[in-house]
Amino acid sequence: MANIATIVAALRICPDVVTPVADRQMLKIAIRDLVGIPEADRLAGNNSLWIAFNQMGIQSFLGDLITLTEDDIMNLTVRPMRGVAHPEPIPIMHKRSTVIIVATYHHFSRLRGASLDMRTFPVRLYNHFRISHYRHDETIVPWQVELPSQVNAKASFLKSIKPNSKEYKVLRD
Repeated sequence: MANIATIVAALRICPDVVTPVADRQMLKIAIRDLVGIPEADRLAGNNSLWIAFNQMGIQSFLGDLITLTEDDIMNLTVRPMRGVAHPEPIPIMHKRSTVIIVATYHHFSRLRGASLDMRTFPVRLYNHFRISHYRHDETIVPWQVELPSQVNAKASFLKSIKPNSKEYKVLRD
């Protein structure tokens, strides 16, 4: 595999303004390429993950999907509809893969320092993250928020540079 740092450096950044069409494309392409649900299943309306997304109003990647928590995604269900009293449940692998997409987005956006364009995200980088870095027991932290380890390091640094008032004499006129 090519050098991971090179692949990360080549990731496309979102423009300052993402159009609704581009945002919807990101969701469709991410689910198609990274979860593995064919476009034909989405268009036919017979995939339970897409049905649940439509029922919940999840229509875009940046506007909807990345705002969901892991629990929101893992608790997705397809509600009964007219003509389908007992809909097919969403496969656990589709739910887990969707959670990993959100974690992947936040991880690599944090590394790049900007929001990524998921329309061109390489599948091999997703697989590398899924296998090597993703931990299901860790909370997904949005990319704009400092990680707890960064907060602790910053607090330690500020304590180390704070002058001790006992070491300096107060000068009076």
